[in-house]
Amino acid sequence: METRRLGGTDLELSVIGLGTWAFGGRWGGADDEASLATCHAAIDAGVNWIDTADIYGQGRAERIVGRFARERAGEVVVATKGGVAWETDPAFRIWREASGDYLRMACDRSLQALGLDHIDLYQVHWPVAGVPAEDTIGGLLDLRDAGKIRAIGVSNYVLADLQATAAVAPIDSYQPGYHVFRRDIEGGELEWCAEHDVGVIAYGPLAHGLLTGKMSADTTFPDDDWRGRSELFVDEAFPRRVEAVAEMEGIAQEAGRPGGVAELAVAWVLRRPEVTAAIVGARTPDQAVRNAALAGAPLSPDEEGAVEEVLGRYPEASRHYGHGEPADVDGDE
Repeated sequence: METRRLGGTDLELSVIGLGTWAFGGRWGGADDEASLATCHAAIDAGVNWIDTADIYGQGRAERIVGRFARERAGEVVVATKGGVAWETDPAFRIWREASGDYLRMACDRSLQALGLDHIDLYQVHWPVAGVPAEDTIGGLLDLRDAGKIRAIGVSNYVLADLQATAAVAPIDSYQPGYHVFRRDIEGGELEWCAEHDVGVIAYGPLAHGLLTGKMSADTTFPDDDWRGRSELFVDEAFPRRVEAVAEMEGIAQEAGRPGGVAELAVAWVLRRPEVTAAIVGARTPDQAVRNAALAGAPLSPDEEGAVEEVLGRYPEASRHYGHGEPADVDGDE
């Protein structure tokens, strides 16, 4: 599988990384042994890095990833995130935290869950209004100076947040949501990353399953699946998105892509030179192997033009949306 260097670091990442949100049980339950087997299958198929976060099952996903990383020492780059706090008593609640003190604590907790002596890439999960970049980035610099992390990243930031971090110190990576129906970052964040040698690792390239071509206008989700409450899947434009995906499936078939519209969608994300890699989640070994195969041929100019034509006919299909993220300290989503 093709690899690309992450920003100014010495980390070479496969263009597809394994996402582990499902390992925490948020997408309709999870089985830890199946999750572990999924890690093995992904690396055997050419993936060389795994993305996780402390909030995924409140350490559950990290424990699985750490067990795997110890079993396959030297074969995998581990990226995790901190910055979503939680409590279970009197009821389960999550919220955003981005202070240096919190991130130093959260990193130590992640290291314990992972069972590792360092984290290859540690990322702030969300910006928090009112917490200055000096505090947030200062905490990450302390962690790197202490040898607990190798590289510094941020996730879900917007352009103003990225600019604020640069005023404190260079960062190594940026993790945004990015797919054909969610193109917000093309207006500034991607160009900023190119100018500052910041690697981009995009999550959600398959639009959380929509771009697999397996959904219909009548698709519903179980109560424990966040998609059943997300605007991307429940607003009035959802049937139109399904129609657009069907048209893109035709583009993929005409181009001879064995992975169909999912392969086309990943190639579309990777077409941008600023993008180092795309995170694709899996919960079973078979899914991990199929996902690794999505790293097919680069997107051709004809394919890109055809996708743009489809999106132009379905302007209502594109939107910003929520996916269960916690509110920040001011109560904004």
